[in-house]
Formats: sequence, C-alpha cells, structure tokens
Amino acid sequence: MKDLPPGLPAADSRKWHNRRWWDRLGYLRVRSLANPHWPRDMPWLITWLRRERSIALPADHDLYDKAIAAARTYARTPRRSPEAEHAWDRVLDPVDELLTRHRTRHLAATHEARTGRSGADT
Repeated sequence: MKDLPPGLPAADSRKWHNRRWWDRLGYLRVRSLANPHWPRDMPWLITWLRRERSIALPADHDLYDKAIAAARTYARTPRRSPEAEHAWDRVLDPVDELLTRHRTRHLAATHEARTGRSGADT
C-alpha cells in the first residue's frame, strides 16, 4: 500500500479532532483507506466520492472521476490476486493527488492571508 501523501497527520494524531471536519478526504485517506483492515467497501466509497465530487471545485472533478473509475475496477479485482494491491494503489493515486492539490491551495491561501497579497501580486 502506498505511503500517505506529505502533510497528513498520522491516523492517531490529535490534530484530527478538529481537522476531520474540514479535511474529510484526508481523514478518510488516513483512517480508512490506509488501514489494511478496512473492509474496502467499494459501493460505499464510490457513493462517498460522488458526493464529494458534487461539492468539489470543477478543476478537481477529473481526479474524483479517476478515483471512482479505479474503485470500480478494484471492486471487480479478485481480493487475493497479485493484482489486488496494485488496483488499490490506483484508487489511492487520484485521492493522493487531490490531497496534494488541497494542501497546495490551503498553503497559498494561508500565505495570502498572512501577507495580504494574492499570488497574482508577486
């Protein structure tokens, strides 16, 4: 299974007490998707991803679509086959890219708030 993307606290971190409300995807990635004992409930995950896509920025829709397609493929992959873990990593790839985008946007907004300048001003 792939490592967590940079910037995400560990699953047992106290930071999730507040962060889980504004970083639902990060919380899901750390607490469920990275957990080898999570049952990998694909119908639930696909529904969850669709719901998140409906409120996501249009620029992120492509990655939600890739994650949903990969989850569908994973659901058809025999669990004990050699391909299963690779198929699971293909689910995580777009999720991790979304998390990287979210982090980049968050850091830019934080920087802008601190300096009072937008990225267009620099």
